[in-house]
Amino acid sequence: MYKSKGKFAIAVTIFVVYFLLHVIGIGCPIKFISGISCGGCGMTRAWLSVLHLDFRSAFYYHPLFLLLPVYAFVYFFRNKLGHKVFDVINLLFITLFVLVYIIRLIDPNDTVVVFEPFNGIFFKILHIIRSLALWLTKKDDSVNSSCLQ
Repeated sequence: MYKSKGKFAIAVTIFVVYFLLHVIGIGCPIKFISGISCGGCGMTRAWLSVLHLDFRSAFYYHPLFLLLPVYAFVYFFRNKLGHKVFDVINLLFITLFVLVYIIRLIDPNDTVVVFEPFNGIFFKILHIIRSLALWLTKKDDSVNSSCLQ
């Protein structure tokens, strides 16, 4: 019982954090930090499209959007399926997501999944640190050269 409460608390916490990030303008924390879309990129927009009965857009945003309710059903009945069957289903789902992610990542026409590490906050912080280090080095050089005169 305590394990299920812990899992529920973790799920609620993740939902709240994602909601707060969305409110302040950060959609996906992975993309915000790295500049690279994750394998689930477009899933929220896909389900929002489904709510508007726009299945074409939903498929465009994430072609595996229908696997989520299927997986939820499988997960709910995982004890009845058996451990080995459930492991095979997990492997199948992970393989599908990885394959679709790789295809979308290398497809130049896909505007949902992007590889833009220079737009991530991590690269921007590194760029600021490098610029600061260069500035300090130049400043130190100018002080040293004025001391020599």
